[in-house]
Amino acid sequence: MQSKENVMFILDEPALVIDENGKRYLVVGDLHIGLEARFRGRGVHVYGLAENMAKKIKRIMNEFGANSLIVLGDVKDSVLYPDSYELRNIKSFFDALKGIEVVVAEGNHDAHLEEITGIRLRKEILLGRYALFHGNAFPTAGAMKRDYLITAHSHVGVTLKDEKGTIYRYKAWMVSSVSKKAGEYYRGYNKKAKLISMPAFNDLILGTGVEQLSKKENLNPLLRNGIFNYSRAEVYLLNGEFAGRVSSLK
Repeated sequence: MQSKENVMFILDEPALVIDENGKRYLVVGDLHIGLEARFRGRGVHVYGLAENMAKKIKRIMNEFGANSLIVLGDVKDSVLYPDSYELRNIKSFFDALKGIEVVVAEGNHDAHLEEITGIRLRKEILLGRYALFHGNAFPTAGAMKRDYLITAHSHVGVTLKDEKGTIYRYKAWMVSSVSKKAGEYYRGYNKKAKLISMPAFNDLILGTGVEQLSKKENLNPLLRNGIFNYSRAEVYLLNGEFAGRVSSLK
């Protein structure tokens, strides 16, 4: 799906593509490698998740001619140092991507990731019109001058009910417009800036329904503090369908 703002959301996938300076970047976030260990404690066994994510990334990159991969943080699930199981999966994931340029924005779960992978983590990635970062902290003033700020961290989802009352949970995209309150935090910000909040790439994470969260409960400080308008944010399903604005979904 390609939006009117010329950011390409990949149909039926929690990933997007941006073009800048002759390069095409595939962008994903919230891999949470090792998450399946939490499910084992509930008697649910999932195998090969990291390997499958690497395969999916390579398939999408080939399909869309992407030259580079950007991961917007929370590559691993553990907050501190991973256990041996998670460590093996992290290493096998990056081994599967050898030969691909990988850029990682540091997430709040990514302690020791530099040491494990040898990849230098970035707090923020600025690419022409785009600023990309995890989303758990405020961006720089330079990021607020870009046309698009792209974040992960929030695990965007939406809960919908059909005419029979059956409830469904979906991964979703959320697109928010900058508000005048941004001027209280940033001088010279882009008054036409858009914030794109991504769904988690990990298949086990459906996400938190936007209709369940108040502005103050939002994980992203740009939304929590009203710098971007949360209630008027547009929510889209992965199939491209417009689900509604946050205010109407509530």
